[in-house]
Amino acid sequence: MVLMSAGLVLGTGLAEAQQLPDNHFEDWSAEFNKDKQLKDWHGSNVSQIGLKFTFMYQEQGRTGYCAFVQDKEVGALGITAVGPGYITLGTPWQFLKGLSVKSATAGTYGGIKWSHRPDTMSVWVKRLGPETSKEDFHLLYYSWTGTAEGTSYKNKVGECTEVTQVNEESDIRQATDGNECVTSKKASQVAEGWYRARAKYDKWTQIKVPIYYKSNNAPTMCNVIFSAGNYPAFRANDGLYNGNCLYVDDVELIYASTIQKLLIGGVEWKEFNPNTSNVQTYKLPADAKEIPAITAIRGAGSLKNIKGQTAKFGGRKLTDKEMSIIPGTINGAPTIIAVEAADGSSSHVYKIKFIK
Repeated sequence: MVLMSAGLVLGTGLAEAQQLPDNHFEDWSAEFNKDKQLKDWHGSNVSQIGLKFTFMYQEQGRTGYCAFVQDKEVGALGITAVGPGYITLGTPWQFLKGLSVKSATAGTYGGIKWSHRPDTMSVWVKRLGPETSKEDFHLLYYSWTGTAEGTSYKNKVGECTEVTQVNEESDIRQATDGNECVTSKKASQVAEGWYRARAKYDKWTQIKVPIYYKSNNAPTMCNVIFSAGNYPAFRANDGLYNGNCLYVDDVELIYASTIQKLLIGGVEWKEFNPNTSNVQTYKLPADAKEIPAITAIRGAGSLKNIKGQTAKFGGRKLTDKEMSIIPGTINGAPTIIAVEAADGSSSHVYKIKFIK
């Protein structure tokens, strides 16, 4: 934390908060199989046995254009399956050993260089299809440091197909969608925001996805996946329904200035109210000689994966650049804590009076 003896200093030294590239889905200057494609985002398009199948399309959006993805049945030479329609900042991949459909596996690797720590991902969606109540759609953000490597992945019959990938989604998201075959080298996941639901939205609907943190580290990479169907979900090989679709538009990363948990002397103050600027009172022991150290936490929470297992995220400490403090006195002037959002969009001032 930063202790200031005079006026609070906000808006200095803060890194410029970043939005995702082409977050309104307007740049359709790329192409796949003669279909227009987004330049910065990649669809789960399939190239197999010399044939190509498009999963991402340009449609009229909430504002301008939007991305449209749809689960669909694809195949050739008697090898057919329903694949999930999704878009990602990473790279979708498919692998088939010979002509054996049993060996088929797929996923997403990579992402974009990234050093920012947003608190919420806002997404506008429409979700339609014949079986929306039977299949989850997914809105996913995750970030990490280091490099992960996997050498085999779950295939269509639940066995493991040997293929090597770097920074594959399931090798990074160990607690929520972990590779059930071989991850030979693990990265360090920093954060994750994941929303999934079996729902139908026939009108544009805004969904806000909270982002939880496993680490205080600044990330070096992130990826985002918007899926119409059961992916990512432990290599979903069934429960995919031809025709279920998702429209996605106007993605915004939101940077907060509130404190979720306040620690006094390393212990969470349960009575702390993060939503008030009024003076709050903290009772010290009778023999206290100084105000204890203050730590602020944001991004704590938990996510339940498709197997019902709970992954806990402890949150992250706010940095010196995000928070400044004017120390008060015991039984006297309150301690002032000022927090500013990383993009400068908002700020909060908290007042804590320490008494004995």
